[in-house]
Order: sequence, then C-alpha cells, then structure tokens
Amino acid sequence: MYVAVDLIVSAVEGLSPSVLAFCLVAMFIAAFIRGFTGFGSSLMWVPSLSLVLPPVAVVPITFLLEVLISLQLAPTIRKEADWPSLRRIWLGALVGVPIGLSLIASVPEDITRAAVALTVIVAAIILWRGTRLSGTFSTPATAGVGAAAGFLTGAVGIPGPPVFLYYLSTPLDIRVARASIMAYILGAGILGCVFAAMRGMLDEVAVVRALLLLPIVLVGTYLGSNAFGKADPERARRWALVVLIVMGATLLLRVLYTAFQ
Repeated sequence: MYVAVDLIVSAVEGLSPSVLAFCLVAMFIAAFIRGFTGFGSSLMWVPSLSLVLPPVAVVPITFLLEVLISLQLAPTIRKEADWPSLRRIWLGALVGVPIGLSLIASVPEDITRAAVALTVIVAAIILWRGTRLSGTFSTPATAGVGAAAGFLTGAVGIPGPPVFLYYLSTPLDIRVARASIMAYILGAGILGCVFAAMRGMLDEVAVVRALLLLPIVLVGTYLGSNAFGKADPERARRWALVVLIVMGATLLLRVLYTAFQ
C-alpha cells in the first residue's frame, strides 16, 4: 500500500495542477485522433509531454500506452491488417528500434526535443500534401521502411511516420491501411518496451505514469474509434495534422527560447 502511494507521488512530483491538466487534455485529444485515424497519438503525446518532461522519460510512457490501446483494437487489427507487408516491416523495425533507443539515452534533452519537433512537423506536412509512393516495394525496401520507422520509434518515441506514409500512399483500402498502421504500432510498441526495459528506461515511475494516464487514453480511443465512419474522414485528418504542426512548432519554439536564454 505505502509502496504504491510512494510510486504515485514520485510519478507526479514536480508537476503543478495546470501541467497535469495540460497533459490530460493532450493525451485525450491524441487518443481520440488515434482511435479515429489509426495513428497520430505519439505524434502528439511525445511533443506535448516533452514540454514538461525530459524526452528520455516520455518515450517509455508512450511505448507502453501504444501497446495498451492497440490491444483494445486487436479484433480490428487481426481481421483487416495486411500481414505480408507487416512481417517485412517488423523485421526492419527489430533492427531500427534498439539503435534509436541507444541514441536518445546519450543525446542532450533539447537536441532530442528539437528532433521530435522537426519529425512531427515534417511528417505532418508530408501527410498533408498526400505524397504518393510510386511502384511496388521489394521485400528489402519494405524492410527498410520498417528499419527507418523503428529508428524513429527508438530515437524520438514516434512509431512510424515512414510506415504511415507507406500505407497511406498505397492502393490498399483505407480500412486495411488503418488496421495495418495500428498493427505496426502495436509491434513497435512491444519492441520499444522490451528494449527500453533492457536499458533501464522503462522503470516503475514510467509504468505508474502510463497507468495513471491510461483511463483517459482509453476513453479517447474508444470515442475516436466510434466516430470513424460517422464524420468526414478527410476533414478530420486535416484538423489532426494542423494540431500536430502546431504542437511540433510549440516544442521547437521552446527549444529555441531555452537556447537563447
């Protein structure tokens, strides 16, 4: 009992009520976007939480939350995902994730924050432009997409802009693409948790923080999933990308402000 209380106190220590409220709102909005589109939660979670916590502390939390909410959507993933391409992408991610994690553990916080911000902004702009992939990817090339996505997963805690671009730019049905993205995020999250635990980054405080945030994340994901098909998907996608660009720009401005103090 006392141990649990101590862990909760450690998890929220130093966070004011306004900061906690900001975190909860950001987590809910990102979870709703994730439930609706199948992706986007970490693109918002990482830059928003990195405003108030070190990125090396944020990344393990997002790994664990990605796994937990992906399990909630497992029936859809199992039924609709494109498994042949996923196997090749996961193979590449297996190589990329540990390399990225080794980088985030050794790089100064503000450099990591800047990398997170730029990754979010560039990914959102690419998705906004609707960039299309030409031709069919070979097995090594598809694994290369997974390796690049895995590296970003480990280095900045954002599982998969290359995978988002890959699936959203292919001729696959939108439901298959959405389920495949969710399946990749689940696999990348599991890999991230394993390697982060091996490096001591996924500790008790990170687990408690993730569990404290989980209820609002589950509610947001559920509501977003139910809204899928009821709203104009293109309009919702555009609004989500605007939010991501604003969040990335805010984080980048914080880094620049700190650098010139």
